[in-house]
Amino acid sequence: MLMPGSVLPTSARGRTAAFLRRLATVAGTAVLTAAALLAAPGTAQADGHGIDHYGVWASGVNVRNGGEFCQLYPAPYYCDRIVATVSAPKVVWVYCQQEGGLTVGGNPYWVWVMTENGTRGWMASYYIKNQTNWIDGVPGCRD
Repeated sequence: MLMPGSVLPTSARGRTAAFLRRLATVAGTAVLTAAALLAAPGTAQADGHGIDHYGVWASGVNVRNGGEFCQLYPAPYYCDRIVATVSAPKVVWVYCQQEGGLTVGGNPYWVWVMTENGTRGWMASYYIKNQTNWIDGVPGCRD
């Protein structure tokens, strides 16, 4: 056991220095990764490549929540509680998608999202910037 003020042998100092360099590299990588994940989502936008931030193209889009029928068949009449409103050019984090109880703009799917302030709820997929109704790589909510 080393006492306060003792000096490590040369071989131990070398191993300790190498360990501290590796630890600093790992910690630096972790900090950069966390910063990238927590960065303001207004700058990141995916186009049909899985769970990610997606842009909203309209103004005043409601994010809804409610009871059991809301979870099974997202639609305004089942999800009567408006928990947030999102407008372009904001983005939302899309977790999953499923066919809802109402088709909006010819798109039958609804997405479970999280807004920039952390509110979660259902949004009609019609309002998400994406080339198709079903967002490639985003799982179904019932899968």
